[in-house]
Amino acid sequence: MAMFMYVYRIFISLLLILVHCEVTVEQATHGPLRKICTLTRLDKTIAEIPPLAREDEDVITELLRCNSTVLPPRCLITGSNSKVICNCTVENHKRCRVVEINFPDRRIEGGIPQNIGNLKYLTTLNLDRNKLNGPIPESFKDLTRLTHISLCDNSLNGTIPLSLGEMKSLQKISLCKNFFNETIPPNLKSLKSLEYLDLSYNLLSGNIPELGGIGTLTELNLADNQLSGKLPDSLTSFVNLEELQLQNNEFAGALPLSFHSLVNLKTFDVRGNNLNGTIPDIFGGWEKLLIMNLMGNTFSASFPPTFSELKNLQQLYISDSVGEQYSFPNLSTIKSLTTLTLRNCSLKTGIPDWIWKIPQLEYLDLSFNNLSGVIPETGPKSLKFIFLRKNKLTGTIPAWVKDYPYADLSENHFNLSQINKTNPNLNLFACCFNEAEEVAKQDQVDLHCKNGAQLDDHLYINCGGESVSVNGNVYEADVHENGGSTFFMSNNSNWGYSSMGTFLWAKRNRYTLNDVCEVHTGDAELYGTARLSSISLKYYGFCLVPGTYKVILHFAEISSRKYRLSHGKTRRVFDVEIQEEKVLTNFNIEAEVEAQAVNEPITREYSAEVRNNLLEIHLYWSGKGSILYPSDNYGPLISAITVTLDQSHLSHGVLVGISGSALLFLILFIVFSWMYQDKLRREELELIEFYPGGLYNYQKIKAATNNFHDGRRLGEGGFGTVYEGTLLDGTAIAVKKLSTTKEGMNEFVEKSRTIAGMKHPNLVTLMGCCAGKNQLLLVYEYIGTKSLEDALFGSEELRVSLDWPTRYRICLGLAEGLAFLHEGSKLEIIHGNIRPANILLDDDLNPKIYDFGFAKLYHKQKSEGTMSYTAPEVKDRALEASADVYSFGVVMLILVSGMKIKTPRAGGDTEYLVDEAQIKNRRGTLMELVDQTLNYDWEEAEMILRLAIQCIDSPPFRPTMSTIVKILRKERSIETILIKPKGD
Repeated sequence: MAMFMYVYRIFISLLLILVHCEVTVEQATHGPLRKICTLTRLDKTIAEIPPLAREDEDVITELLRCNSTVLPPRCLITGSNSKVICNCTVENHKRCRVVEINFPDRRIEGGIPQNIGNLKYLTTLNLDRNKLNGPIPESFKDLTRLTHISLCDNSLNGTIPLSLGEMKSLQKISLCKNFFNETIPPNLKSLKSLEYLDLSYNLLSGNIPELGGIGTLTELNLADNQLSGKLPDSLTSFVNLEELQLQNNEFAGALPLSFHSLVNLKTFDVRGNNLNGTIPDIFGGWEKLLIMNLMGNTFSASFPPTFSELKNLQQLYISDSVGEQYSFPNLSTIKSLTTLTLRNCSLKTGIPDWIWKIPQLEYLDLSFNNLSGVIPETGPKSLKFIFLRKNKLTGTIPAWVKDYPYADLSENHFNLSQINKTNPNLNLFACCFNEAEEVAKQDQVDLHCKNGAQLDDHLYINCGGESVSVNGNVYEADVHENGGSTFFMSNNSNWGYSSMGTFLWAKRNRYTLNDVCEVHTGDAELYGTARLSSISLKYYGFCLVPGTYKVILHFAEISSRKYRLSHGKTRRVFDVEIQEEKVLTNFNIEAEVEAQAVNEPITREYSAEVRNNLLEIHLYWSGKGSILYPSDNYGPLISAITVTLDQSHLSHGVLVGISGSALLFLILFIVFSWMYQDKLRREELELIEFYPGGLYNYQKIKAATNNFHDGRRLGEGGFGTVYEGTLLDGTAIAVKKLSTTKEGMNEFVEKSRTIAGMKHPNLVTLMGCCAGKNQLLLVYEYIGTKSLEDALFGSEELRVSLDWPTRYRICLGLAEGLAFLHEGSKLEIIHGNIRPANILLDDDLNPKIYDFGFAKLYHKQKSEGTMSYTAPEVKDRALEASADVYSFGVVMLILVSGMKIKTPRAGGDTEYLVDEAQIKNRRGTLMELVDQTLNYDWEEAEMILRLAIQCIDSPPFRPTMSTIVKILRKERSIETILIKPKGD
């Protein structure tokens, strides 16, 4: 009997597996969407697939904004970032219902539909990284079966609705990187099944409510809000908690002693709050802890002995302790450390020997302490970053230091031996007492002010940017790219900077910024660039006349625009000292701008006394503020420095001497300026400028491209060299520099008048042009350097992004752009050089046609490579619009096949894609050309290939671009144009 029951159970299990399965089918729909469900759960034995519930279909249609009859590409529910799972068993196969929606990274705009509550059976909703705005609809309360909700990285706002606390089945809530405000709903404590709660990077305020009782919670992330008050003891009721992230809020008071019970923690991050008092002895039993970050608070007293019990700790960050000097904590038992930061913690005595024996240690920051003693002659091979700035270390700098990627030993008391300073990230500024040594000579702070050196009474620095003249003062260039561990001295040795730190959580290190700046003042040039550092940035003014100086610091938050638009709080927080006196604490540029009536840059003015010819300005990051979002290049940032001698403190003799020198300089300046301006006028008389509205001139274009510097070169275009540039208002441009003869000028000028400023979504806008001295300049909007050729045949990452919907959208966009050139503008414009390299792709992979309008002027200069895309008849007669149609057909073949126009074969022969397509078309095997790695739509692929064959036919039988657009939009059948001549 037991054997019979065992066999019976196996039989029933197999039957259930066969009856209930998941298949890819197409449910009947009522609206414009042809396919919604990407996966369907149903009974395999049913004869007919039931339809999708009308109310579910309406929600999906409204969410994707697909109510029109002509559907945009976003309405194609395909690809790795689109999944809709439907279940036909929940209503006994009468209707299918949506149970899961996964639409991340689809750039969905607008609000979440009010009717979303109609999805009665929805269990998972993932709309991460879209462009959604507005509040969460009240109808969310009807989603009673919801277990996972993820709406991160949108622009949703309002309060987090109380209705979330009533969804008893919720296991995951992820609402990070939005604009939710007010308080955390207190009724979330009733979600007994909740395992994951992420409300980070919002505008939430108030105290953490009583959330005790959620015993299932394993991760709690409330980072980067405006929460305040004391850390509640109730957090200790989360007995399963593994991740506790409370960083960058306004919590105050001490760490609760009750936290000792959080024995399952793996990450404990309270960085950047206002916590104080002693670090309590709560870490006994935290053996699972991997990451601890206590930076940016004001803890005091010595380190607790239970630190040594954190056996598996990998990363430890502590900074800026207050109070008396402390002994070095005993961490010798922690063999797994990879990152150790004990910065500005008032540590005394020497660096213990066990530090240099930690086997996996990669990052060591013991800077700004009072450590003494020597560094051993042999160091750990695993170290990549070693920061020991501003201690009292002595002895000889060991030779192994120079071989480390980043090492900062500046501002110590070493007795330097000979060391070959070839590493650009080895900072030895003011490291040593022995001035007889070569490096010490180079890096002494007062070396250049001895023996009667010329003293200055001013200092102007354009931080992170080129030299500019503002209000009659020349701000010196500061474009040195290093900053991880660097001392830089200016060319005339009157100033320098010393920078330390790497951006631990960033994708890449950037120490200068040159982004768009929304500042509209007369000195705007100072605010388009900035220098930054992740930890410490010191500017020095050398050889200054003793006296009292006015120091003006210029700030503007120019972190990347895309981050600033996606989240309104750029919380960059840092401190500033001048002459070792703190003048700014927890300074936040963005907050200061918001406090002003108008959006202008921030300046801070101070008085500083210079006695030994040296001025020091120190910008320092203690650990407060955002580190990952909106920008991962956190830390102190400054745009410019203005230092001038306070005349009211000068003696009469000094004033007379300065006045005499100034008069002589003024006379010389007038003479040289007159000579230079005369030469400049002669050059500009030869130029003809054509700009819509007359906004720019030739000199400004030269300035924007740094006089066409090789570093600004983007590459060779169809007819010339292309340079990247930035206008004074921050507008990014691409400048094409061409050469021609005087005979071609008139045609160039006439053509440029026609096409300058012409707008279309699929054309790169020509903003203006200059002609003169046998030189032509075309000024385009800057789209980027990513072309269709790069995407098809470049990096694997780009190729993967070209899925079938994207390729179809590129075909349609390219056709619409050419149709506009041929028929939509006042004058028929023929491109004459359509090829993948002349089709740029923006950030959304939309095509932008480049280099149009000058084909007739330059068609004789085309290279043989370009001729592969050119219609055969062009060599015998003038260009016509049908030539662009031919080239468009070739590009379509390349897009669908993923093949190059020419492919080498064995024996030295070359396979020409156009010939291969025509052969396969005659054999009836045209579909073999389709790239088999694509998940493509058969009907669309066949239509494009047949259309391409028609485009590369003889000129009389090629369709117009407007006809091609209608076919690609599916407004007209391709059968209506497939007319072949007799005998063909």
